[in-house]
Amino acid sequence: FLLLFITARRQSKHIAKAFSSYKRICIDDLRKSQVVRDVQQYILLRLESEECLRRQMCHGTAETLNQLHIKSNGCFLYLERVLDGVSDGCIVLREVRDIPGTLNGLYLWLCQRLLTAKHFAKVRPLLNVILASERGLTEAEVSAILSTCDNSLSKEDLKRRCQVARRVLSTAPDLTLRPFHNSFAEWLLDVKHCTQRYLCSAASGHAMIIMHLTARGPTLSPSEVERLSYHLSCLPSSVLGPLTPLWLLASGAPLDLCDSNHPTTMEYLREIEATCNQGGASECLAETELPETMPESPGEVSLHWLAAEGDHDKLEAALRVDRSALELTDRHGQTPLNLAARLGLHNIVKVLLAAGADVDHADCDGWTALRAAAWGGHTQVVELVLAAGASVDSCDRDQRTALRAAAWGGHADIVTLLLQTNADVNRTDCEGRTALIAAAYMGHADIVEKLLDYNADINHQDSDGRTALSVAALCVPASEGYTKVVNILLERGADVDHEDKDGMTPLLVAAFEGHRDVCELLLEAEADVDHADSAGRTGLWAAASMGHASVVSLLLFWGASVDAIDPEGRTVLLVAAAQGSEPVVNLLLERGMDEQHRDNCGWSALHYAALEGHCEVVRCLCAAGARPTCADNDGRAPIMLAAQEGHTQLVKQLVEEHGADVDQRAHDKTTALRLAALQGHQSVVRALLSYGADVNAQDADGRSTLYILALENRMQMAEFLIDPGGADVEVRDLEGRTALHVSAWQGHTEMVQLLLQIGHADPNAIDNERRTPLHSAAWQGHAQVVRVLLENNARADDTCNQGATALGIAAQEGHEECVRVLLSVGADPNHCDQCGRNALRVAAKSGHQAVVRLLEQATSSTTNVVVPPSTLPIPNGAILCPSAPCLQESPDIAGKRRSLVSSDSSNLT
Repeated sequence: FLLLFITARRQSKHIAKAFSSYKRICIDDLRKSQVVRDVQQYILLRLESEECLRRQMCHGTAETLNQLHIKSNGCFLYLERVLDGVSDGCIVLREVRDIPGTLNGLYLWLCQRLLTAKHFAKVRPLLNVILASERGLTEAEVSAILSTCDNSLSKEDLKRRCQVARRVLSTAPDLTLRPFHNSFAEWLLDVKHCTQRYLCSAASGHAMIIMHLTARGPTLSPSEVERLSYHLSCLPSSVLGPLTPLWLLASGAPLDLCDSNHPTTMEYLREIEATCNQGGASECLAETELPETMPESPGEVSLHWLAAEGDHDKLEAALRVDRSALELTDRHGQTPLNLAARLGLHNIVKVLLAAGADVDHADCDGWTALRAAAWGGHTQVVELVLAAGASVDSCDRDQRTALRAAAWGGHADIVTLLLQTNADVNRTDCEGRTALIAAAYMGHADIVEKLLDYNADINHQDSDGRTALSVAALCVPASEGYTKVVNILLERGADVDHEDKDGMTPLLVAAFEGHRDVCELLLEAEADVDHADSAGRTGLWAAASMGHASVVSLLLFWGASVDAIDPEGRTVLLVAAAQGSEPVVNLLLERGMDEQHRDNCGWSALHYAALEGHCEVVRCLCAAGARPTCADNDGRAPIMLAAQEGHTQLVKQLVEEHGADVDQRAHDKTTALRLAALQGHQSVVRALLSYGADVNAQDADGRSTLYILALENRMQMAEFLIDPGGADVEVRDLEGRTALHVSAWQGHTEMVQLLLQIGHADPNAIDNERRTPLHSAAWQGHAQVVRVLLENNARADDTCNQGATALGIAAQEGHEECVRVLLSVGADPNHCDQCGRNALRVAAKSGHQAVVRLLEQATSSTTNVVVPPSTLPIPNGAILCPSAPCLQESPDIAGKRRSLVSSDSSNLT
């Protein structure tokens, strides 16, 4: 027998124990090509389907997306959250390089980005309720629960808090609020990953729901009584203990309405009955001074609960009774000391240390009490564990020390304590980063200065080749201290032109990020203004590509060269035009840059601006002398790119203000109207038609736009072109085929009906081989199309150049239903082609016995059939195959811009 067990966890001791001999198949291993392909396809499909994602594409996007797929490590949830954030506008695509490469790291990064400490303090109670609830809650239900527990909240306050919480929640189809994924709910409850700042409490949520239901006790329904029982059962035993059943009784809930379908309630009722039989509730109140705390799992013991609660008197009492649990660990490998240090409970830490707790015990992640306290900023705890002899340079699994953790978190007093205790100031983590790099990254100027005072290596490089100055210029967004950090590092002698592994200097990355103040400091320190990275990008190129006008202006003031051209032949002006910043484009034009320059594909700045729909940039370029009729290497003008991308306003502007030719042809004779129609941009098509665009323009193969729409079954646009567009349905390609021919061949029944009934197409139109649409449908076996054509007066016995009728072709191909339909309208089964063969003979020769029986029934007399060796001539295989591909994009530009044409479905073979 085979049992398929699916889990999202790569490693699980429980599964391994339950299934001793099992085969593990990992479907998210990036070492496997199919997984890489799936990840890449997911990213590409998101880009293809979401305009808001495509708008953020620029030079370097491919590298960023490649980095995203590597960071995801095959996790589609990671990809989804990042791309959703980009789509919603809360993440900029270039920030992917700053996002941690794990789900836990991503969640922390998102919370830091979306929720300030002030915001999170307000939404924490709301999240507690949602995390505790056994089902999804609507916004109204959450508000009601919060109002019960805090009646000072107004409706407006509650609504605002719900809106803020939606940043990290999702709304289900039934309008209930839920965490966007179970892993995020677990993250919010795990202080190791979410930190004390974002830690939530399910117990608090249970308590609030209990209060809300208790307040409505007598009016509760049976299902609500069960909910109350459930949430009471979820409270820690130290809260109510044996009084829990009595709470249910005292609530006034209608317990008599409950039945055996509510097991938790029934269990409490039995406990209530037993308590009353023993003399009432009074005995329950006379409990021991130390409440019993039951472990949730074998590793979680009462000392952990007591340590977490922060009651040192009870903890001391427990330790006096038994110290054997002092070094027991919970499921995270934490001892009570680890837990108390992480929570910053210095009184508890003092008690545990006095009892002899191991000060250097590390949990499953390698965090000691010192590492946890330093990371959390708990100075008093750090002092206690250092005094107890903690190893100051102990590392976690990522080789991060307490000093690096404190430097990252900005805890200056803890950094000072650790340095005074001889912590190794240049110790590196697994990514080669020191405490100095961590502090510089986060913009903690005072810590940077303190570390330098203790001889930190100012030019140390991490595994990416970045120094403290590099990360200070690159990574810290709009922090109050980052310019001060850069200034300190420069004053202390940091290498201003240091190159990382990509050849990027601090000036180049600061230009990318738009940090003008940093750029100015670096330039004043004699940074090379024209340095180019390994991809040939200078600081000016970087700033222009991101639209940072103030940085562009600064670099031009410092004499940056404007003549640089990247490997694709693009100047800074072309890059700025694609980005769409009008101020940057104006600055570059004023500097005298050539608005007519074309890259390796023949694209000018006007092409780039038109593709992205930047109206003001197009206006600036045309005012500077750019020609709206200039064509690229494929013969395409800017108006074609604007039409293809659906930029209606820009198309109108190009025609009305700049004199663009609406019927300008590319080398394959494609027009702007064709490109807009194939992409479904009806408003652009309407605008072009109003300017007199030729709706019947034919490409190099003689195919009209309606012909291509019929070929690809684009119903809505085809109907629009016919009426009100006035397209001629009888326009023929080089082989004499109309739109009706190709629709019949493809079997597009609705398109055939549209062409016949709205377009009044000729059902008996013939191509150069005298084949009608009926021949095409019969050949392909499209019985429904055959029926529609016959109902619209198609002649059943018309013959092609070889003398074959539709019946003969259908019989040879064995299309039984087509034969039946043709015979039902009187098609002649005795008609012979030029070789003297009728439908019966060719069907028999091909072995189509069912068709033979149909034809025998239709003939007036039965004759012995002697089949000659030859068969019915098969018409040329290219009956509907164009001699040249339709709208094929040049291969040399396929990778540099979004698809400019329709898919290859226009080629029939």
